Amino acid sequence: MARIPFNFQSLFVKSMISFVAIIVLLASFNILSFAFFKTTIEREIIHNNRLSLVNAADRYEKHLAIVKTLLFKLYQDENVVSFGRQLAAKDGSGVNYLKPAEIRDQLRRDVNNPFLYLDNILVFYNSASYAVDKNGTGDADRLFSLFYAGEPYDIRYWQRQFALPYTSELHPSRPFAIVSSDTQSKRLLPMTVKLPGYNHLVIGLLDAERLYESFYSKDGSDFAIVHPNGRALFDSADPQSSGKRIVPDGAPEFVASDNVYTFYEKSAETGLTYTTSVPYASIAAQIDRLRWTLAALSVLSIAIAAAASVVFSRKIDAPVKRIIDSLRQRSPEVVRSGIYEFKLINEISRELIRERNDIHDDLQTKTSLLTDFGYLSKLKKIATGSGEWKEPIDRPEPFRVVLFQFRFRNAMLQAAGVSADGLVYAARECVDLTMSGTFEHSRTLLTDGSQLVSVVYGEAADGELGRALGKLKTIFDRDRDHYLVTASVSSSFPAGSDFNKAYMQAMDRLKQEKLLGDMQLLWEDVPPQSHFVFTAEQEQEFYVNMREGNGAACGQLLFRMLEQMRKKEAFRSQFRIFALSAAAKIVKIAEMAKVDPSRTERLNAMLGELEECWTFDDYVRFFDRFVPPAAEAVRRKREEKDPVVEFFAHYLESHYAEDLSLDTVADRMNMSSNYLSAYIKEKTGTNFSDHLNGIRIREAKDMLVRTSLSIQEIGEKIGYRNVTSFIRMFKKITGLTPGDYRKRSALGSEAGLQA
Repeated sequence: MARIPFNFQSLFVKSMISFVAIIVLLASFNILSFAFFKTTIEREIIHNNRLSLVNAADRYEKHLAIVKTLLFKLYQDENVVSFGRQLAAKDGSGVNYLKPAEIRDQLRRDVNNPFLYLDNILVFYNSASYAVDKNGTGDADRLFSLFYAGEPYDIRYWQRQFALPYTSELHPSRPFAIVSSDTQSKRLLPMTVKLPGYNHLVIGLLDAERLYESFYSKDGSDFAIVHPNGRALFDSADPQSSGKRIVPDGAPEFVASDNVYTFYEKSAETGLTYTTSVPYASIAAQIDRLRWTLAALSVLSIAIAAAASVVFSRKIDAPVKRIIDSLRQRSPEVVRSGIYEFKLINEISRELIRERNDIHDDLQTKTSLLTDFGYLSKLKKIATGSGEWKEPIDRPEPFRVVLFQFRFRNAMLQAAGVSADGLVYAARECVDLTMSGTFEHSRTLLTDGSQLVSVVYGEAADGELGRALGKLKTIFDRDRDHYLVTASVSSSFPAGSDFNKAYMQAMDRLKQEKLLGDMQLLWEDVPPQSHFVFTAEQEQEFYVNMREGNGAACGQLLFRMLEQMRKKEAFRSQFRIFALSAAAKIVKIAEMAKVDPSRTERLNAMLGELEECWTFDDYVRFFDRFVPPAAEAVRRKREEKDPVVEFFAHYLESHYAEDLSLDTVADRMNMSSNYLSAYIKEKTGTNFSDHLNGIRIREAKDMLVRTSLSIQEIGEKIGYRNVTSFIRMFKKITGLTPGDYRKRSALGSEAGLQA
C-alpha cells in the first residue's frame, strides 16, 4: 500500500499546530490572571467597600433632606395649622371636623409615593391629644398604643418633643406593631419636625428596612447610622440597638481591629455618621469568589478554544461533506481543499464514481426487465394468515374493496371471558368463507387488531355483494352486545393498480358511519354534515346552569342536542366530538368552581367511558351518569357560605346601576383592590367585571321584555353611560343585540299566545 508522503499541508500537521497554539493561549491567560490576583484584588475589595458606604451615605442624605422638606411643607399647610388652632381654642362648636379628611387625603398622596419609602405620616395635636394619619383620625393615645405601637414611642415620648430645642430630629429606628386590616410588624425610622409657637408635631415614619435594602443592602457586612451624640439610629444587625457608638476622631476612612474592617463616612450637613463593619472573613470570602471567578474565566477561555476548534473542524467537515455528497449523487465533482489528504480522497472517489456510472449505465440499458420484475414481485404478494397471497393484485378484471371495522364492548368481552383478537380471527374466517363462496379469487386480509379488508374480483353485481354482506350482517348482529361492525364498500375499479385508491375510498366512507346499534353497510359517499354545536345563547344557558349546579337543565340541553343530531343522522365521529367537548366544558366549570379535587379526578376518569359509546343510548346513559355528580359538586361548593363573597354579591346587586369600579367596592369593604379581585376570582371563578356585567345584562333582559324603554334608557338605568358599550356587552354575553333580543322575545310571546 502506498504511503501518503509527509506534507506541511496535511491534516496531522495543521491539527498539531492549532492545538499547541490553544494550549499556549490558555497557559498564558492563567499565568497573567494569577499575577493580577496576587497584586491587586485585596486592595480593590477594600476600596469597593469604602465606595459602597460613600454612595449609601450620599443617598441617605439626599433622601432625608427630601423627606424633611416634605414634612415642613405639611407642617405649615393651611389645613393643618388652622385645625390645630381650632383644637387649641377648646371650643367644640368651632372645630371643623371636615378638615382632617382633607389632611388625611394629603397624607395618603405623600405616603403612597413609592419613592419616599414612607409607611405613614402622623400629625399629633398635643393640646387635644388628637392625631391624623393616612388611615383616618382619632385619639392620639389609642393610635400610639394600639395601631402604631413601638418602644419607647408612646404618647408621653411624643409630648416630650414639644419641650426639646430642635426643629427637625431623626429618632432611633424600632420595630412597630401596626394594626390595619391585619397585624404586622415593621421596623420604622421616625423623623419629627416642629416650629416654635405651634401646638402640633409632624412625625414621618420611614420604612427602615426598605431604605436599607434600596440604598445599601450588601451581603456579609453590618450597616449603621450614628447620631452626632453617639446614639445608634439604625443598625442592620440589631433592630433594638440604642447604645452609644464610638466614632474615631478625624473621621478615618476605615479602622482594622480584631479581624474586622470598620468603614466611616460622616455627613457635614446633618452630622450623621454612616458605618459599615466587614469581617476579614467576608473579605476573604470575596477573594475566594474572585478566585472562582478566575476559574470560571479559565473555563470560558477553554470554551473559546473549543469554539476555535469547532471552526477548524468545520474547515475539515466542509470538504468531507462535499465528497460524501458527490458519492451519494454519483457525480464526479471536484472538491477544492487546502488539505492534501482531501485532494487525494477526492481524486480516488471521482475515479470510482466514473467506473460505477459506466457499469450502472450498462445494466440500466441491458437489464431493465430485471428491475421491473423485482419491483412488481414486492407489490404483488400480500401476507395472509395462511401464508402468501400468490395471485397478483393487478388481475386483469375489475375489483372492489370491502372494509370491515370492529368496535368492541370491552366490559362485555371481559365478562364473557373472550378476547378481541380471538373474535377478529373468527370473523376473518367467516368473512373469507362467505366471500370466497360467492366470488372467485376473493381474499380477506387482517390489517390490524380491529379491521378486515376483503378484495372481491369480477363483474359482481351490487345485488350479489349485497346478499353476501346481508348474510354477514345476520351473523354479526347476533353478537352486537359484544361488538359492532361497520362495512364500507368501495366503487368498482378496473385494474389492480388502483388498489390504493379503492382502499382509501373505503376508509373515507367508513368515516360516514351513523350511531346505530347493529351492523351498518356504507355503499356511497354522503355529503359532509354541518357541525353540531350549541348556539351562543344555548352555550350561555348551559354555562350559567352548570355554574348554578342545575344538573337537570344542563342534562335537558345535552339531550335535546343529541336528539337533534340523531334526527339529522349525524356521523358517529360528530357525536364523539360533541360529547368530548361538552364533557370537557363541564370538567372545566367544576375546576373553576374549586370543587374537591377528588371529584374532579373522578370526572376526568369517567371521560374514558366515551371510548365505548357506540350507540345513541350509550351517550344518553353516559351523560345521565356524568352530569348529576358534576352539577351536585358545583352546587355544594356554591352553597358554602363566605361572608366576603356574600357581601360582595349583595353590594353589586344593590348598586349595579351606579358608576361602580373595583376600587370603589374594595374601599367600601376596607380591602385593597388587588386583594379583593384575587379573592373573588379564587372563590367564585369569575372576576369583578364579569360579575357586574352579568347582573347588569340580566336586568337589561328583564327590562327589554317588561318595559317599552329605549335601548339607551335601559343602558343608563343599569349603569352604562355609553349606549355603544351596553350594546357590545349585551351581544358578547347573549349572542344578540338588545334590539334583536326584544324582537325575539316578542315573537316568542306571540307564538305562545297563538298556541
